[in-house]
Amino acid sequence: MPEVSVIIPVYNNERYIEECVRSVQNQTFADLEMIVINDGSTDGSGEILERILREDKRIRLFHQENKGAGAARNKGLDMAEGRYLIFVDGDDWIAPDYIEKLYTAAEERGSEMVICGFTCVTETGEVLREIYPKESRRFEGEECVFQISAVCSHFYRKSLWDRYGVRFSAKERGEDMPVSLFFGAVCDKISTIISCGYMYRQHSGSAMHNFRGLRQFSLPLKSLEETIQKIEKTGVSNSPEFYELFVLRILSTCFFQLAPGASRERTKELADYITRILHTYFPDYSKNPKAGLFKGAEVPFVQRAAVKVLIFLVRTGGIRFAACLMGRKE
Repeated sequence: MPEVSVIIPVYNNERYIEECVRSVQNQTFADLEMIVINDGSTDGSGEILERILREDKRIRLFHQENKGAGAARNKGLDMAEGRYLIFVDGDDWIAPDYIEKLYTAAEERGSEMVICGFTCVTETGEVLREIYPKESRRFEGEECVFQISAVCSHFYRKSLWDRYGVRFSAKERGEDMPVSLFFGAVCDKISTIISCGYMYRQHSGSAMHNFRGLRQFSLPLKSLEETIQKIEKTGVSNSPEFYELFVLRILSTCFFQLAPGASRERTKELADYITRILHTYFPDYSKNPKAGLFKGAEVPFVQRAAVKVLIFLVRTGGIRFAACLMGRKE
């Protein structure tokens, strides 16, 4: 059995998929398997993968009809045999020592999740910026909540996924968001390392590039609510106050970053959704002692300010009016 399963969802990545797979093949950590899910590609991705498959017995290739990145990742999760797992998108690549660093941290610190940074690059590989944790150590309890980010820079113990039966939304974009929320609430053995070994390629077809407002993007609202319900049943391992703040942070990001420019109808729908979520599951949201402007350094000041404004708008009933101001007429 391999120690690490590398799950690679692929959809029309013929320009980049060979570089992606080669970067995994060339890892300094060799005890791994690659689970590659060709999610109904209509370009030459499948042919490239079939060719590479013949060179490396560690590759397991699956073809399926196009069902989306979430469904492709779920297929990989179902097939994974490693003790640990990571996700690498088919248009990205990883540094040669990426897995070794993450694996070493997980083993030495007894962590169920290790988080590193990532490097944003252009289509041609030119570095745009690096985003990485401020320190390298193990976090416990309430500190864990705000270490969670996108799954592409996370290294997981597979038993963590199996224990809770966590899977990605197969029908909504933004499938990372509910998964990150769940693990932020229940995982209390998290480490970070100061490394930017994941190369995230920004181009017209990439997820981050397309995550630009409700006009082009459907938020995973149903999945978010289902995740909140699942967390209620499972129980919050970390600080309930920080978990609530994490939810407020996600909702404020949705409202202030994605709503502007969408139709007034869609922004009002989002406003109603946020109001219902907070009143139903977090009735004391406005009294959260962690939601002040100057309450520690876990959340950047700008995000804290956005949370405070969102709380004010929901509490006073002004969120629909704000939504109308941000939305555009059809």
